[in-house]
Amino acid sequence: MKKPTEKFRIPRIAALIHSDALASSVTLPMELSMAAAQTAGQPIRNENNVLLVSENGGQITTSGGLTVDTQAIDTIGRLDLLVISAIWRDPRRVLKRHPSLIPFIRRVAESGAAIAAVGTGSFLLAETGLLKRKAATTHWFWFDEFSKRYPEVELRRDQLIVQSDNLYCAGSVNSISDLLVYLMGSFYNAEVARRIENQFSPEIRQRFRTTQLGSHTLQEHYDDVVMDLQLYMREKLRAPVSMEDFARRYDLSERTLSRRFQRATGTTPWQYLLSLRMGEAASLLRSTNLSITQVAAEVGITDSAHFARQFKKANQLTPSQYRKAVRGKVFSAN
Repeated sequence: MKKPTEKFRIPRIAALIHSDALASSVTLPMELSMAAAQTAGQPIRNENNVLLVSENGGQITTSGGLTVDTQAIDTIGRLDLLVISAIWRDPRRVLKRHPSLIPFIRRVAESGAAIAAVGTGSFLLAETGLLKRKAATTHWFWFDEFSKRYPEVELRRDQLIVQSDNLYCAGSVNSISDLLVYLMGSFYNAEVARRIENQFSPEIRQRFRTTQLGSHTLQEHYDDVVMDLQLYMREKLRAPVSMEDFARRYDLSERTLSRRFQRATGTTPWQYLLSLRMGEAASLLRSTNLSITQVAAEVGITDSAHFARQFKKANQLTPSQYRKAVRGKVFSAN
């Protein structure tokens, strides 16, 4: 497979850590970002991949015992992305121990850089005040405490990944992989994002655009009709539906509904439905022994050849290749 020939600027990325950080919430973004740069054909060395930053710099030993060298936050210049590591156990301890992290995060965000808070790292982001009257999420165990501490933040308990302008929250360490795939796509292009996703884990639960517990795409919107249609599509995933059916349901013309949907979500109704179907198909290929024809039927596609073409277009692998790659990751009992 040829590498992309388009030229890119390598994004400047930093990961914010401290002694209570979960190292995996930092090392995974480091590996994904390095893979994205290499996939894009960019020369990169370990030392300029992702900067590790802390309050005062120097060596930091994380909660899991990993010791790393870091740079002090007051030495960091312009960034494209700041990853805020997940916090082991009580996040309120970090707020008390490291108050200078708050103005640093605020400064980076106000410069226009993207901020990605992992798990309870969202407490540090919320403490800046930048999430007031905006949507966010955090690790499920800390929902109530987060809601109590930050009542002006719209806590989305139903979503694993939430975006508010340049601020992103991933509810868990597992979710950050989906978010990083999306962000690498914005820094490079969609082809790079697809390649690193397939390279790292073809068995990722679903693509980022459908990981938010199935009800919303990445782009937030407040169009009740479009939200209802998105939910309706999930309910009718296996049923034969048409744009005419959708338009009749909301007493709108097909053209008006299509434009309204695209304005709210950034994609067309059929592209959105196809994305849902391909995500469900990937799940069935991972977790069942259904034939390719049966999987296609389960997601509302009666032509198995058409299904295979669409699946390969979305995943860069045929359904059979995808299933083989996923099953190949399962450890043998022997």
